[in-house]
Amino acid sequence: MEHTDGAVLAAIRHHARAILPDLEPADIVPARTLADLGLNSVDRSEVVINVMDDLDVLVPITEFRQAMPVGDLVALFERYR
Repeated sequence: MEHTDGAVLAAIRHHARAILPDLEPADIVPARTLADLGLNSVDRSEVVINVMDDLDVLVPITEFRQAMPVGDLVALFERYR
């Protein structure tokens, strides 16, 4: 699924890098998970909550699953935009 404005991926990148500043934006790609990037469960929750705030969306917690690739996260947030 293509995302025309890239706002969701940009938000994920921004919040992941706020927690782990050594991450490069190019490291945060659709095939990798936030866990792959070194974010623990608390960090991942913080990223998700902050992205929801930025996008002004509410995604039910039941929609998220363990080890969700960034691309799946983007698609999930896009569905609720």
